[in-house]
Amino acid sequence: MKKQMSFRSFCNRVRGDDHGSIAMEFVIVMPFILFLATNGLAYWDAFQSNSRTAKIAYSISDIVSRYEVIDTADLNDLYGVQDKMLDADLDRRSLRISSICFEDGVHRVLWSYSASGNDIATPLALTDEQIPVDILPVMASQDSIILTEVETRWQPHLHVGVESRTWRSELVTKPRFVKIMPHTTLNPSNICPSSP
Repeated sequence: MKKQMSFRSFCNRVRGDDHGSIAMEFVIVMPFILFLATNGLAYWDAFQSNSRTAKIAYSISDIVSRYEVIDTADLNDLYGVQDKMLDADLDRRSLRISSICFEDGVHRVLWSYSASGNDIATPLALTDEQIPVDILPVMASQDSIILTEVETRWQPHLHVGVESRTWRSELVTKPRFVKIMPHTTLNPSNICPSSP
């Protein structure tokens, strides 16, 4: 005749038996660890790609600021440099470089160059109405700046809920060796026009 086990003795027996508990804990906890690791890697990659876009805008802007006169071939070469510096996960790239001057209390676009890659529309040349005055420094009469705008789209390697993002970096620099940098074909003048 079998003896029935009481509930209390059953609980004591189960509590003392730890066979398989490590395996069960691993099965329960491992999906959470994998989820956190993959999401962390995806967010880190997004952060790095945004930082890379900003660094490239800084590098291009710094190179442009060293010219005394610039032409379209130089700017095409700079777009090629940008293209080489960007990784494959940053697609749909565009670059716009504009020279903006100040005279009679008004900002004016002297010239604007734009290029793009990977089958996206090239950004339009910057116009006087589109000048982002809020990011420009205080400028003296007949002063100028170079506005460099880089835009890229980031594609995640791991699709774990992080969507693709578009990074945009705008950087303002002053020409180093001239007050106003002329463009050989777009605007060869080195004088900011006065108000009509």
